[in-house]
Amino acid sequence: MTAPAELAALRRSTRAALCLECGKCSALCPLAPLGGFSAARMVAIQDPEHELHGAAVARCLACGACEVRCPQQVRFTDFVLGLRQLVPEAERPPCPHGELFAATARWEARASAPVRDLGWLGDELEIAPRGEVGLFVGCLPLFDAFFRQELGIETVGIARAAIATLNRLGVVPVVAVDERCCGHDLLWQGDGETFRLLAAANARVFTERGVKLLLTTCGECCRTWRRDYSEAVPGLRLRVQHLSEFLAEKAAAGAVAFSGDGQGAVTYQDPCRLGRQLGVVEAPRRLLDAVPGIRRLEMARAGVDALCCGTPGFTRCDGTARQLQSERLAEAAATGADTLLTACPKCLIHFACAQADDRRRGRPATAIGVQDLTVFLAQHLSSVPSEEVSDERPA
Repeated sequence: MTAPAELAALRRSTRAALCLECGKCSALCPLAPLGGFSAARMVAIQDPEHELHGAAVARCLACGACEVRCPQQVRFTDFVLGLRQLVPEAERPPCPHGELFAATARWEARASAPVRDLGWLGDELEIAPRGEVGLFVGCLPLFDAFFRQELGIETVGIARAAIATLNRLGVVPVVAVDERCCGHDLLWQGDGETFRLLAAANARVFTERGVKLLLTTCGECCRTWRRDYSEAVPGLRLRVQHLSEFLAEKAAAGAVAFSGDGQGAVTYQDPCRLGRQLGVVEAPRRLLDAVPGIRRLEMARAGVDALCCGTPGFTRCDGTARQLQSERLAEAAATGADTLLTACPKCLIHFACAQADDRRRGRPATAIGVQDLTVFLAQHLSSVPSEEVSDERPA
């Protein structure tokens, strides 16, 4: 199929061909106020030379804000995703951080059996070689090695907090030493071929271990497994949940309780992939509301209207991304909250990086702490009623 024919098919399958050019998408786009980008113009363009070789394809955040009130229900993020896979590889922009994360994902896709070091687990956490509940750790250990010293954040602590929480509930999750990166960033850069290799390998790793429910602590991993893997791996039957969804279900059944110190205020950042694109908006909030003494304060833009953290994964990082991060941090601080919580480690990294950059440049950093939701909830987890403890242990 020629590029024009592929483009026409993509426009039909994502409903982009039905665009009314009403401009509502551009009105909601976080890039539009910064100038030089229009979601409406991009989706309406018919010339493949402009769409496949223009800067707009790479610049789009793919945050999905444009889809919230589209009268034609154009799936704009899927349209951009499809466009990027049609862009010639030589014309794809390089990834930040020296291509480290993309290069690691490509290596893992082609390695026969990469074995990850689980030394970060410690002796107190229990994991299983087989079982019905799995935990997808993803790139948290790699992020930890790269960002801990520079940004002062411990992303591997997110995985530890998740396992500790599950263990308290009587769940001993499968953690696979041979799992790979989920491939989110490669897919959104346009490398569909390598993404499909990662998807097939990861699906095999967990299904062969008997996993039926796979939990993630990352909004991007959750979206990738739940939506993109279902297309890349025919017949995949795994149920996928963000840990906040799993815990919210347990809390509703009275199997999870939290304790508090009687004070503190938090605000919650909805990750684009988890909130807008998967609709996981209420579960994190129900959990926060269950922590005694914690006041949850909403930002002006929240839920499906939340502002993106500034960059799609590690596919792009520039002055525009930093401007959006600073804007969101200021919006969070304006609520009066002490802490900004998020359910995606990439959001955590991006906000911490923006604050560190301000300090390096001698600018006043936004006075609000940034923390991962999983870690926060683990710190406030109370004793679990013994009669409610799950028996989801390995056979």
